[in-house]
This record gives sequence, structure tokens and C-alpha cells, in this order.
Amino acid sequence: MSTIELIKCKRTDAVYQEFRDRHYIANRGTHGQQMHYKISLDDEIVGIISGASSVWAVKARDEFFGLTKENKRKALPSIINNTVFRLEKHIPNLATQVLALWRRRCAKDWRERYNVEPHGFETFVVETDFRKGTLYKADNWIFLGETFGSTKSHKGLMNKSVRKNTNKKMIYAKKIPKTKLSTEYEATWNKPRRQLSPNSV
Repeated sequence: MSTIELIKCKRTDAVYQEFRDRHYIANRGTHGQQMHYKISLDDEIVGIISGASSVWAVKARDEFFGLTKENKRKALPSIINNTVFRLEKHIPNLATQVLALWRRRCAKDWRERYNVEPHGFETFVVETDFRKGTLYKADNWIFLGETFGSTKSHKGLMNKSVRKNTNKKMIYAKKIPKTKLSTEYEATWNKPRRQLSPNSV
């Protein structure tokens, strides 16, 4: 039986960066809270997977997790965004095994590093003829709809935001059973003017 292992690493790790540069979403770095892993299969690095701070404004996601204007600042850190998943070994069921392993491992590491209990996960997938979120469906993530296909960007915190059109993305989310949204922790990063939109990750 093959051995799958997630090796925690820094975003700047050379091997991680090689895989990241081959991901379909441009490598613009990661902001806020984050956990990165190299995927090892029988001692061979075959991919990468990462989790990071949730994006701020996603209506369907907010409704799914019960996020409100009143609780979002303290509750959002308990939602982990699966920002990157690249696997270059194509073996039946390997991707779903890795994703399930990552959910357990990342939740544990997130709890230990940030002292916040994870309540669930989100991810955003650019749909193509060959990419439809099948992996997440197989892992019982819930399809919540699509993003609006636009995002705000600005240079510097004090500058005015500019809205631009981007690719629409499919929104998937999954709750962790027997957990609740955080009510105490408020990350500095989780502020609207500093947070990336789902269309820019």
C-alpha cells in the first residue's frame, strides 16, 4: 500500500515554489494566515496543497456558514481557504485521499498555530471543460454557486479601490462536524480593506 504524507513547509520552499509556478492560478504569493504542505507519495514529492485566510466578501459562503456582519470579524478565522492544490501524479482516488488527509492535518496545525478552532473550509475553482470541481464533490464539499466575476483592487490601504472584471469561480465549502464558528479570535488580516477577494486568489 502506498504511503501518503503531507510535509509542512514555508511558502518560499524551493520545491513548493516549483509546483506552485505550474498551478493554473498565477503565483502572486499568499497573505494572512497560511499553512503550506508538500505532498509525498512513497517518499516522492508529487504535489502541493495549501490553506490560508478566508476571503472577506462571499455572500453564498457567508450564508452557508452563518457568517453575519456582527460576527464575521471573529468568526472568519475559523474558515480555511484551500488556496492551492496541485497534484502531478495521476492515480485513481489519490486526489481525494490527499484532500481528506489535508483537511484533518491542516485543521490540527491551524488550531496549534493560531489558537482558533477551525469550523470549515472554502475553495474557489475556475471552471473549464476539464475542471469542474469534481474532486471536491467526491470529498462531499457543497457547491454554493459562482462568484460574480469582478473584484476590487487598490495600491496601498489608503488608496481608492478600483473594480475590475475577472473569471467567475465556482464556490465549494465543507463544514467540520461537531465544531462551531470562532467567537473570540480576530485576526488583523480579516479586515475588508486588506482582504483579497475570491477572484484574486
